[in-house]
Amino acid sequence: MSADPILIAHRLLDEQIVDSEGRRCGRVDDIELTGNPPRVTALLVGNGVYPRRVPRRLRPLARRLAGPEVWGSNALRIPWEEVDRLDSTVRLRKKAEELGLGEGDDPERWIVKRLPWN
Repeated sequence: MSADPILIAHRLLDEQIVDSEGRRCGRVDDIELTGNPPRVTALLVGNGVYPRRVPRRLRPLARRLAGPEVWGSNALRIPWEEVDRLDSTVRLRKKAEELGLGEGDDPERWIVKRLPWN
């Protein structure tokens, strides 16, 4: 066993997630740890994770700026067993739809939805 520290948050947070077919399907928004010593048990993906990452004193402003669709409570839990490998991305064993990641990582989608003529 290595004595070097493992920088889990640095390695996993905001990493691109790719399903078994090579489709981009989100980014790692948070990590679930359990046990002693702690072990990664799941990756958390979705808008509902963001409030926990914003400093408490800035949450009212962030909530107002982001809007309800970004500040929602829908976080998806991907069990660690579904991770196939880590390389330049987090690669999953299954298709995105099987894990509930159906919308994919489409950054333009939320921008376009907020345009005044939509």
